[in-house]
Amino acid sequence: MLRRALLVAAFLVGTVAWIALIHWMTGLESKPPPYLDIELSEVPKGSPKFYSFHGTPLALVRTTDEMLDDLQAHTAHTWNQRPIEASRPAFFVYSLVNPSDGCEIEHRPKGAERYAPERPWQGGYFDPCRFGEWDYAGRAIKQYADQDASRLHMADLDVPDFELREQNVLRITGVSKR
Repeated sequence: MLRRALLVAAFLVGTVAWIALIHWMTGLESKPPPYLDIELSEVPKGSPKFYSFHGTPLALVRTTDEMLDDLQAHTAHTWNQRPIEASRPAFFVYSLVNPSDGCEIEHRPKGAERYAPERPWQGGYFDPCRFGEWDYAGRAIKQYADQDASRLHMADLDVPDFELREQNVLRITGVSKR
């Protein structure tokens, strides 16, 4: 009876070792996919849709003409004053992590309260850790005209590495490591 128990135990140990060897040799461990494909037609125009890629939260915004007009008019109120291209970009994609401090930022839709109420809020994001704001193009916003740039300047949101495939699929291939 002891011999039979030893044979069963040896068989089980051998089976587990064989499975572990196959698993190790074939690389069956769970790996995240090397890219994220987003079907652009599934993203509604005018509001962000949220994703996660390799642990980084992302937002994708398909634009409307009204949204682009507002973003163009808003350029003077951004830190870097990066203009919106005249070619009317169809979308913006960016990380929802503040590049300055790593805090995850939050979406605030059009009309929501904001830190600097002098200008109506057209929608975008805010950082609950440092009180920064970004528009739907991912540009950091000056909340007040007299803000001290040396102390309060915020960076634009990081844009992940991506490629447009077949005119309707956006493939995210990498994100910034912070």
